[in-house]
Amino acid sequence: MDLKSREGMRGIGLTTLLMLMIAGLLPLHAQAFISGSMSCSVTGYPADGYTFQAGAEIKIPFSGTCRAVRVFPYGAGNNLQITPVSGTNPARLQVLDPYSYTYMLQIPLGTYASSCLGGRCAGIAAGSSVSYTYYVVGTAPSTPGRRMARIDLGVTAVNYPAYAEWIHSLMFIYNVSATSCSLSSPGSVDLNFGTLSSANVSDNTQRTSISINCPSAMRASLTLTPSQAVVNGSSGLSRTTLPGLNMQAKWGQDPVNFNSAINKPLTTGPNTLDLNFVPVLEPGQSPSGAFQSQYTLTIDYL
Repeated sequence: MDLKSREGMRGIGLTTLLMLMIAGLLPLHAQAFISGSMSCSVTGYPADGYTFQAGAEIKIPFSGTCRAVRVFPYGAGNNLQITPVSGTNPARLQVLDPYSYTYMLQIPLGTYASSCLGGRCAGIAAGSSVSYTYYVVGTAPSTPGRRMARIDLGVTAVNYPAYAEWIHSLMFIYNVSATSCSLSSPGSVDLNFGTLSSANVSDNTQRTSISINCPSAMRASLTLTPSQAVVNGSSGLSRTTLPGLNMQAKWGQDPVNFNSAINKPLTTGPNTLDLNFVPVLEPGQSPSGAFQSQYTLTIDYL
């Protein structure tokens, strides 16, 4: 046998093998759907998604208007697919059909149930339009964070299952914000320094602890703001109402920075924030008289 004949046989053998392999990988129920039966315009969504408190109800509408390119003799049955994309502990999302007040079934293309596009399982003439509004519903998870889910709405022609396509794809982004902690200590605290001596004024430190109770672990941003003029923001030094006497604020042993917030992890249950206040004489000053110093503590939950 010459070289040319061998190459021809090799080619036939390879082609046959590939055809057998491809046939062996195709499932028996595989079906190519015919698309292009609907032309749809759909609503937009905020780029940053939607924000919910932990445990809050989720109910977000999505809608569109579709023009039938081909006739749907008996209507367009709905198809639905919901796929979590990112984030831990995702919400159990569903789609509410307001036309029947039922939850839409998640069924693939090529099948259909009782839910039809726009709420009517009736014929749709070519060139006519159908508008729809459905709702993404669920309950926000108990833990904060950013999560994403892909929601695909499709249609299958009733009694003509080969005519099927996805018409509306929504990347649903939902942010769960941290539930605020509750303050378990008084909202206003008065500290009394008593009578101070210029000789040891800085030895007189007043301490207070702020107690807060958190339903879940989270982080908080803490900002302390004096009502008097700031002398040195980075060292937590501000004036008092008595000229010549200043006050330094500290987180425990560390000076407060009035110019920026600090982030603090908070655990589930009780947490304590310690603040210390140290009187500081200005150089060369020996003031006498009563004084006051006021501060506001702001806690933002991240």
